[in-house]
Parts: sequence; structure tokens; C-alpha cells
Amino acid sequence: RQSGGTSVTPFCLLVDNSSLRPSLKSSYSLHMENADDKAADLRPWQGQFEVNNVTVVAETPELRVLELTLDPGECVPWHAHPSNADIFYCIEGVIDVHEKMPETAVRLDVGATHTVPERRAHLVHNPSNARARFLNIQGPGAYDYLPIGDQVQPEFTPKAAP
Repeated sequence: RQSGGTSVTPFCLLVDNSSLRPSLKSSYSLHMENADDKAADLRPWQGQFEVNNVTVVAETPELRVLELTLDPGECVPWHAHPSNADIFYCIEGVIDVHEKMPETAVRLDVGATHTVPERRAHLVHNPSNARARFLNIQGPGAYDYLPIGDQVQPEFTPKAAP
């Protein structure tokens, strides 16, 4: 499969369901104001940025699966993870995954994936005029969200709208 001129390889994620904690019934919107200390420890991105919605699909100490919804123009700002990779899988609309060192931008259409290795700064942007949804598989490894630069107005050069 091709995505923005980049070859994209499909992947299959196999997880032993017996080790997963049940996912919570409600979505974890980043607009939540009063998360308790334990939830804040498990969700280090809270309070860092705002997007339409984030739902924790599954998590273990070594693996987390999130479903994120971005409105047109929204982005998850520049950040890095010191101990785990991020795998992005587009399920609605289109997203652009920007990376630094080297500077790249990969466009993902529905069904396409892209992996950002651990310690690489990255940003995810919805360049379209429609809603975008994607899965973010994080791991294996301890999870942390290390913000880089301005989290409210991140600097990046968007790709042309689809």
C-alpha cells in the first residue's frame, strides 16, 4: 500500500487479552479538568494539549492502545517517548505524522500505518476539512509523554490539504 509516496506495510497486533485491564466505558477527553492523581500518573498527556477526543482502548504496563479523534486542523503537538515506539493506524479521514531528525512528514489514509521509533520527536496533524480518527499503539516499554516546544501553538509546516 502506498501513502504519500511512502510504502506502508500492514501490521497485525496480537495481545493476550487476559493481561489487559478492562477499558473504561467513557472516553478520556483531554478537556477533563478534575482527573485524580492516579489517573494523571497513567495519562501523562493530560493537560499538555487539547484535541476532540482520546479514548483508552487497552493498556498494560508495557503497552497502550489509544483511539484519537482530531477535528480539522487539530494536532497532537511535538513530543517524544524515551522508552517506546508509536504506531499510528488511520481509521477515518487522513492524518500527517511529522518527525524531526530527520525532518519528514508521512500522510496516512484509512488503513495505512506508520511507526515512529522511540526517542524521535513527532507531531500528528489533521490537514483536512473533515474529522480524522486513528489508533495509536504505544510500546513495548514504559510510557511517558515528553513535550517539546510550544504545546498550544506548535511550529511545523503542514503538508498541502488532501
